[in-house]
Amino acid sequence: MTPNLLKILWFLLPIFGLAAGWVVWPEIQPAVRLCIATLFALSLLCWGYLTRRVFGFHKRMFLFLRRLLAGDYETGIRTRKHFPDEISNLESIGNQVADRLRIYDRLRADRVAIHARALDLLLIRSKDGLITADIEKEIFLFNPVAQKMLYIKRKSFSFESVLKPAANEGFKRLFQRAVSGRKVNTEGNCLLQLPGMSAPIPLSSLIMPLRDRDETVRFAVITIETPTPN
Repeated sequence: MTPNLLKILWFLLPIFGLAAGWVVWPEIQPAVRLCIATLFALSLLCWGYLTRRVFGFHKRMFLFLRRLLAGDYETGIRTRKHFPDEISNLESIGNQVADRLRIYDRLRADRVAIHARALDLLLIRSKDGLITADIEKEIFLFNPVAQKMLYIKRKSFSFESVLKPAANEGFKRLFQRAVSGRKVNTEGNCLLQLPGMSAPIPLSSLIMPLRDRDETVRFAVITIETPTPN
């Protein structure tokens, strides 16, 4: 379908009217011509006003929706204060939608920040070896206990550096089963060798995925234990 079909039809209306008037104009009595010309001029003024309002609103609404889709919830539509009409009401509703999205986005950002602080506190205070996996950022974070257990000084490693080595194939299978497979707590034994380690270390791990409402795993918490030497 032609994307500008409505515009074409809208502007064809006065063209057809002019053509029809041009055909019948010679047949109209002179006394009536002045009234018809006056009415046509008033109609043309009203049509021009409506054209300006409708297509101006179309342009503003298009830009407004594009900004919303881009995540710019601070945007809005300028609406007239004097002589409001139906278009003014639509613009006001659009601004209310932007306000609601802005509030929701702030609440979501606050919730994410609270969760991040809670995970940081859990990592620091826990007496168990813990690893958190940020699925979106693709980063593993190791708490001080896990760093001590694995004899590492770094506290963060990328997914690629941990999951790619062949020595970590068992850990990779457990992790993928937990975050993208069954998405349930997954327990198992595996080997783990991080960058800088000379040899892999056997681990007992429990991977706990944290799912949101749409069943997407955003974070995972992993508890690890190393075998106690006899």
